[in-house]
Amino acid sequence: MTVYTSYSLSASVIWPEPIEPIWQVLPGYDQGLPSWKRTDLGLSERLFIGAVLNLPTDRRPWGIVSWLAETLVVSRPTLYAIGERIKVGLVPAPVLPMRANAAQNPDVSDGEKTVTVTSNRIKRTALALMFPGGVSGRAAEICLQTAFDEGRSPAFMSALLHKAGMRAGEILRQVDHAGMGEVVLARDELFVGRDPILLMVEPHSLVITSLYATAARDAETWGCVLLFTQDRGVQIKGLSEDGCIPYAASCKLAKLDVAIQKDVWHLIEDVLKVSHDLEREAYQTLKVVEQLEKQLCKHWDDAVFVKWMKPYEQFENLLAQIDQLTFWYGCLWDAVELVDWRNGEIRNRTINQWLAEETLKGIKQLPHPRIQKLAERLEKQLPEMLTFLDGIVQPLTDWQALAEQHFQDHSAVVCFQASVARLWRLEHALRNGHQNFRQAALDAQQWLAAWIDDDPQIQALAEKLLNLLERTVRTSCAAETINSVLRPYTDRRRECTDLDSRQLFLNLFALWFNMHKFERGPRKGKSPYELAGIDLGTDDWLTLLGYPPDLC
Repeated sequence: MTVYTSYSLSASVIWPEPIEPIWQVLPGYDQGLPSWKRTDLGLSERLFIGAVLNLPTDRRPWGIVSWLAETLVVSRPTLYAIGERIKVGLVPAPVLPMRANAAQNPDVSDGEKTVTVTSNRIKRTALALMFPGGVSGRAAEICLQTAFDEGRSPAFMSALLHKAGMRAGEILRQVDHAGMGEVVLARDELFVGRDPILLMVEPHSLVITSLYATAARDAETWGCVLLFTQDRGVQIKGLSEDGCIPYAASCKLAKLDVAIQKDVWHLIEDVLKVSHDLEREAYQTLKVVEQLEKQLCKHWDDAVFVKWMKPYEQFENLLAQIDQLTFWYGCLWDAVELVDWRNGEIRNRTINQWLAEETLKGIKQLPHPRIQKLAERLEKQLPEMLTFLDGIVQPLTDWQALAEQHFQDHSAVVCFQASVARLWRLEHALRNGHQNFRQAALDAQQWLAAWIDDDPQIQALAEKLLNLLERTVRTSCAAETINSVLRPYTDRRRECTDLDSRQLFLNLFALWFNMHKFERGPRKGKSPYELAGIDLGTDDWLTLLGYPPDLC
């Protein structure tokens, strides 16, 4: 470091203040911290810089910052940054009146109030920016700086995530899910890069019962997840899942003997995807046929005609198979229906099993290799695709017994059951976007309303049947729904690269999601925990983490 006496100063930058004697006695080397980028600037020098830079602007001698920059061989922005850091470290954060209270200041409009910026408020805001805001660490720093004129470093955000994530994990492990009773859980996998996230959710209330970041998704890992889920008091009576291979083995390893419902939506979508792929193949074949036809129209050639025959026959064969597959696609949808929308009949296993088997036979007759692979998957999953029809038998029988006691007429019970079930099916179609059922749903609703006619007993019976149908699980779409909510958050959290930090992040997500209130839909105004009858003493997830709202 260059000593001060060897540095020549012009007369315009010689100050009478005691600053020069102070500079003279500063040591050439002083203690520092490894985290400092400029390790050659010790503590004494940094304090000296802070003293100079924090002089009032009107009293700061002209040229002193330039002199410091040249003497210490640092940039002016670095000097200002060190000066600001010294100020923040020594001066306590001021109480910032974000809004003045109208009662205290009559010049302020109604509805405005004073907000005190405290450490607790900063942490609550930072976590709220994370969930539901989806803001990453560095962007959250900017948001805090804009809102409160107080930023927080990425290190602070990382430490807050670590502490809050550990606390959230403890809370989730202590939640008792026994009050939910026996439930069917939907399970699925979400991938962050190549690393899987294993998820289990209760479809009716959308309570996330398990959410784990793992290094593998084999049967042993899934078996551990099943055991951990049962340790939390979840009474599993069934599982809804797709065709993932390790699922069956995981139940055996966990010694869990429950009903398995294979997701009907994924396989039906596979049929539609194969149909679209065949259509593209037929279109490519048609282009070859048309090119050969142009050659034949210009000049007839027997060799070209022979070449034309093969793609033409292939095109015709593809069209026939596409037509047949489209027909069986509709039959497969009908085979996995719970309620027939045309007459309100609640299906039984015998009818749907027969229709599914006939559909499988028809698909097997189509020779295309893609269709044959599809038939193999359908044959493997078909026995467990109709499990939901077995699960509804006993509850439906109990309901019919109650209805018989009220109506005292079996034909009236059958008609009432069909009316309620048809209304449920049509409204379900409307919620899924099939607007062509709107008029039929309106007619069914008016018919049922005229039947109930303000009779509380009949209305209670209708609600019980509607609830029974709504709780019947045919797909793992609930897990897919959670995945669609979680994926944008994981995409924005690139810093969660290791399993530990990712698990802490997932703990926070699960606690927030289980306690947040739905803003629309049939669950509007309630949280998953409320729907499941789980009471944690508060509806504020941040209060549970130890960051209650400031009373000011």
